[in-house]
Amino acid sequence: MSWTMSEYFLLGVGYDGQERKAYLKLLDLHEMRVIIHWDMTGHKPYCLSERPAAELINDPRLKEAGAVDFVEVEKYDSINDRSITMTLIKATDPLAVGGTKKSIREIVRSWEADIPYHLNYIYDNRLIPSLVYRVENGKFTPILGDDKNVQQILERFFNELADNEKQQIRKWLEILESMHPPIDFVCLDIEILGESPTRVPSPSNPEDRVVAVSFAGTKNMDKVLVLKRDNFDMRFEGGGFSLELFDDEAGLLMRCFEIMEDYPIVVSFNGDDFDLPYLKNRAEKLNIPRNKIPINIGRDGATLRKGVHLDLYRFFNNKSVQVYAFDNRYREYTLDGVAKALLGVGKVQVEKPLGELNLQELTHYSYTDSRLLRDMVEAGDRLLLRLMAVISRISRMPLEDVCRHGVSGWIKNLLYWELRGLNWLIPLKEDLVSAKGETSTKAIIEGKKYRGGMVVEPVPGIHFNVTVLDFASLYPSILKEYNLSFETINCPHEECRSNKIPETPHWVCSKKQGLQSSIIGAIRDIRVKWYKPMASDKSLTPVQRSWYEVVQRALKVFLNASYGVLGFEEFPLYCPPLAESTTAIGRYVFQSAIEKAKSLNILVVYGDTDSIFLKTTDPEQVNELIRWAAEKFKLELEFDKVYRYVVFSRRKKNYLGVTDRGFVDVKGLTGKKRNIPVFIKEAFDDMLRQLAEVKTAEDLERVKKNIREVIAAWYSKLKNRTFEIDQLAFKVMMSKTIERYEKTTPQHVKAAKKLQAMGVKVGPGDIISFVKTKDKEGVTPLQLARKEAVDVDKYIEYMRSTFEQVLDPLEIDFDSVVGLTSLESFM
Repeated sequence: MSWTMSEYFLLGVGYDGQERKAYLKLLDLHEMRVIIHWDMTGHKPYCLSERPAAELINDPRLKEAGAVDFVEVEKYDSINDRSITMTLIKATDPLAVGGTKKSIREIVRSWEADIPYHLNYIYDNRLIPSLVYRVENGKFTPILGDDKNVQQILERFFNELADNEKQQIRKWLEILESMHPPIDFVCLDIEILGESPTRVPSPSNPEDRVVAVSFAGTKNMDKVLVLKRDNFDMRFEGGGFSLELFDDEAGLLMRCFEIMEDYPIVVSFNGDDFDLPYLKNRAEKLNIPRNKIPINIGRDGATLRKGVHLDLYRFFNNKSVQVYAFDNRYREYTLDGVAKALLGVGKVQVEKPLGELNLQELTHYSYTDSRLLRDMVEAGDRLLLRLMAVISRISRMPLEDVCRHGVSGWIKNLLYWELRGLNWLIPLKEDLVSAKGETSTKAIIEGKKYRGGMVVEPVPGIHFNVTVLDFASLYPSILKEYNLSFETINCPHEECRSNKIPETPHWVCSKKQGLQSSIIGAIRDIRVKWYKPMASDKSLTPVQRSWYEVVQRALKVFLNASYGVLGFEEFPLYCPPLAESTTAIGRYVFQSAIEKAKSLNILVVYGDTDSIFLKTTDPEQVNELIRWAAEKFKLELEFDKVYRYVVFSRRKKNYLGVTDRGFVDVKGLTGKKRNIPVFIKEAFDDMLRQLAEVKTAEDLERVKKNIREVIAAWYSKLKNRTFEIDQLAFKVMMSKTIERYEKTTPQHVKAAKKLQAMGVKVGPGDIISFVKTKDKEGVTPLQLARKEAVDVDKYIEYMRSTFEQVLDPLEIDFDSVVGLTSLESFM
């Protein structure tokens, strides 16, 4: 597609402290270069006060803090359903509003004083990052999805909705169906050569030389910059990239910055905390002029003077991204772990210290990291960048912020953007809790503030022919159908108090549409009715399906977190009765479904929150239950799967099921957890293969005999030490530096300390492999472990606890299988 000279992609929004102005980073799609557009409206940082302007003007402390203007404005107070007059206090800069002990918000009680200024600027100017804009005479007009196409989608898929709901859907479709242009990017990785192999390079005090910087990106960028040095083996045979050699480090860094400035997007892995701060501070240490260094370090991370910096480590470290966008395909947050999971290949492993690598080895090692990053970005028709851009559009948050914030930050930003557009006062958390009250139900799970989802105790044993039904997006659907929002729950209207929430003293407004209900409802409808079906529509091209898949996954991330943030105490719109009411309705719906199933003579063998296990495969019974849920609650009860048989433990709410296609489904069982030793996992998988063969009750008796033999064989391998020691390694990731584990020292940290004592660098994100041994600490790093030092009894105990979860419902006793007496099992 060709772009006109007036079309720009909104890449980022920032604030310049010297200019005291907001600016936009606009990508000129015609020339693929970033231009800086300075604010021309005179917009200033501000906060709001309930005190009259006349009173505030006469407070000398405010002027001293940086207040420059006081303007009375009308706002809607959604908590009390009334219009109020507030004073807008304009300030010289964001720090004058908040951030120091003498800031305005420390002097007067303030509203909207803790919102980062660049986000405030986005709200007030109704900007949507990652959209394409047409700019004419300083006016910004978003290029939205084709109106005719949007109208056709509405008529075909959303015609049964009310007009106000259709209007919401239209707005979302216009944003999400808008074009998404391909954007140039470059990935980088740096290598630091420390004078001491035990010293960890410090970005804040960069004493060590940058000896290599590798790049892999669009525009045929495959390059490694290398610093020549004394006694450096210069053997080089090539490797799919070009090589540039430098006699001095400053020259290498200048060339690095030149390449970075040639791209609108620079991608790194942990670049916020390491690569970019190191490059900037090292350049300053080498007296490179500040105006030649394109890197700025802010409170949240590193950015670029013109382009934007995306740190994939922080994005992949986001639990919602990991679970809902990537289906838990990766479990480790290292570049090696993520790349192996998503691409099937990992980092180059080197056995020698960096200083001993020759030119060929060093460049291949560094370039591979950059190439892996590029391959991840380009995989699936650039799924990763498009996913970020869609999340950016939904959350109204720039790409860099999307990478750096969790899903609660994305949802908060979307709600704030909507509140500002409606001219609603963004409430203070303490006011919200004070007005709406606390929870009333008693939590069953320790540490929770209110009662959660309903659990139907499993019927222990083995059940054949079990159908599983799921309530699709149960909690988001409840938010929509029951008008639940922070302002509608326990509203101030006396006439609404009779509109009670089951099992609670709370009520919900029947006079006004709830904001969260409306937003989450629209996101849910648009995903379920349009994007999810289109993602699996075989009549579309793979590229088209890929786009719909990206959008439906992004929407899924928001939906699955939309309920969770309501009961999260750190969330600024935290509203305990709202979270409690959502789960209360969920329990009411779930209990009703169980009673309906019983009335249809269906045995419910298990249920948890939104999933119900039915001992039937009769399609008429199943369809009757699905119809009933739609008619009574306007909720979608969907078919999930059929288990040929399912096994429930007497002691735990874990289960094992074999689907009608022979897939073994294990929920909550230790044997399927990723960090267990390969030895235990292979033994467990051996047992699962036997269970997958079962089709009838007769098969089961035969397989139980085989399972006894399998367990006995693996047990003998342990007792006789006929194993490879790496098969016994536990693998656990370091979530922080060794020094920050203060209160307790987990086993993997004990092992890491042993590595550190030998001069091995260990940091956050590293995977520590260790073996349980008979020494004082009880663990030894895999690299140092010997077979004869292994504590075999510990592994037998682990094997027992892992297998018993499945053996218990099968009525097989682990100790009797391996020949242990009851006394021996406790020794």
